[in-house]
Amino acid sequence: MLRVVYIMGIVLVLLFLVLVTAIVWKGIRKSEPKPGAPPAIVNLNLPPGTKFQSTVLDGDRLAVNTGSEVIVIDIRKNAVISRVMASPQ
Repeated sequence: MLRVVYIMGIVLVLLFLVLVTAIVWKGIRKSEPKPGAPPAIVNLNLPPGTKFQSTVLDGDRLAVNTGSEVIVIDIRKNAVISRVMASPQ
């Protein structure tokens, strides 16, 4: 019985040393950042030469004012949500 207690004590100390070594190894080892997917390009289908008057970001929505229309873009989905014409036709 005394021999079993000594063996369990040695195993406990060894497991503790393995735990401390694993914690130190994880702390020292630098993980390389994984490259993410490139962001998707949103095509606004604007005529050449169109200039942005202003942009407003609210949460995950971006509003782009070109002077003749306002374009609302969902930046999480990279999609145009709506277009509002500002000039009379």
